[in-house]
Amino acid sequence: MFLAHANNSGFDPTVAELRRSLTAAKQEALTQVRTVAQDGLQQVMPGLYERIVVTTIQIAAHVGLGVGLALEALDEVHSRTSLSLFSREIREMMTETGVSLKRRHSNRIAKLVAEIEAQRLAWRHNHEFLSWLGFRRDDQRYTALNRRERLEAFKVQQRLLASRDAVITKLGVPLTTALEGHDRFMLANRWHLPPSPDHAVERYVWPLLSLQSGPVTMLEYARLEHDAFVDAGGAKDQASALFDKIAAAFKAQLIAALEHLPEDAQAGVIV
Repeated sequence: MFLAHANNSGFDPTVAELRRSLTAAKQEALTQVRTVAQDGLQQVMPGLYERIVVTTIQIAAHVGLGVGLALEALDEVHSRTSLSLFSREIREMMTETGVSLKRRHSNRIAKLVAEIEAQRLAWRHNHEFLSWLGFRRDDQRYTALNRRERLEAFKVQQRLLASRDAVITKLGVPLTTALEGHDRFMLANRWHLPPSPDHAVERYVWPLLSLQSGPVTMLEYARLEHDAFVDAGGAKDQASALFDKIAAAFKAQLIAALEHLPEDAQAGVIV
């Protein structure tokens, strides 16, 4: 089912239109962030985020929870439009709305989507803290002790693992891994490994130490190399080719992950 929808937008026009609507809602939200004052955003963002979650619920109701979330993530890669691109302050506004949606919905698949989306917002927050504090080796403003204390104060470890475990129970390990890696890569202010000889070694070593399968490890290599190429001022057409390589590898990861969905995440129910 995932491949049928991913490879042919005409397979199901209803689902295709919902996917387009979901991408459009995210693009509209990003436009609002760029053009509306902060106090105005507090008025418009809750409604936009609710529209995003409700559309995600509708897609999941048609194709199943796992396939729906996989299609959403793949669409984010191709459109380069994701909730990860919002600032932490904007995502916190969304979190409040997400908690309200989770409480409001009685339909089971709606409650699952609202819960998973809330957890994805939470792990984005924690990946942002990791990018901010985890890799500032040469920043004189933040000593190693200071950074460790801040990470402990923010409870990054506990909160990140709690979000991860909550999603694993609903989607299984492979798909949760795919979604978290995707959300981290799309994060606007993720930490990059600059194109230096030392960091080239780190880019080689770190994916291997992730203990992931071959395809997932190679996807992480592609993500790191894309960042390094763009940061070094590489040509746009070559950067686009590297991004296409990421999209293809991510699609393969999603295909493999969907083979291991819990039974509850497989079927959709039209609501």
